[in-house]
Amino acid sequence: MTTQDEIMGLERTFWQSMMDMDVDVAASLLDERSTTTSARGTLCFDPAEYKTMALAGEARITSFEFLEEHVLFPIPDVAIASYKAKQSFTMGGRSHDMVVYDTTTWIRKSGKWLATAHTETPEQNDLTGAA
Repeated sequence: MTTQDEIMGLERTFWQSMMDMDVDVAASLLDERSTTTSARGTLCFDPAEYKTMALAGEARITSFEFLEEHVLFPIPDVAIASYKAKQSFTMGGRSHDMVVYDTTTWIRKSGKWLATAHTETPEQNDLTGAA
């Protein structure tokens, strides 16, 4: 039986591959079609398209830390990982820090866990006027 630690290990492997710019490792963790949603919009892509996007982007993760980790297993071959991530990155020659709340849905196909959907929401400290 797969554990929370195993799924979060996959998350860390994916993030580490982004930090190392190892697009082959990242792509090997993706389903044949995946999707992501963030403040920049929604994208659907295959592993080859992911590689192209990752190499073309100018943002580079320099460090990350996961907090508040939770993994749900609604059925044996589906895992939903949710967590808070503190990340540092460079973009346009400048260093930035950001806190985000992420969720990744992993599915097990032929015994291998693959990321199929990911969402990322930036932390908002000022909720003035929020409903």
